[in-house]
Amino acid sequence: MIERVLITTLLIMLGTSAYATFKRRHVRVLGDLETAVPTTPTILYFASDSCAACPSQARYLEQLLTQWPDGLAIQKIDTEVEPETAVKYGVFTLPTTILIDQQGDVREINYGLTHTHKLTQQVASLA
Repeated sequence: MIERVLITTLLIMLGTSAYATFKRRHVRVLGDLETAVPTTPTILYFASDSCAACPSQARYLEQLLTQWPDGLAIQKIDTEVEPETAVKYGVFTLPTTILIDQQGDVREINYGLTHTHKLTQQVASLA
């Protein structure tokens, strides 16, 4: 029994480590992209009409925008209309949000539905 617990724990730790490594690498790769330098922090919001979680993500982003009405921009990108942009940013799940700071550097990537609380923490870390 203890062996199963240890093996399960080890697999969870390995999976978590692999995911964190992938995310760091993805941020680094996106940092090399040439993007227009925003004057305010910007969230790129990748969505589509066929995405079930995207309406919830849109509500979370609207809530976030009320906290920073002048200090945050949100750019929605429909992956069905602009698939080349989704490929450029390596989007593989919807919704995906990418936080870009004032210098145009990618600071955070969120795969899947991300709640307002986490987004608030990420935007606040830019100040």
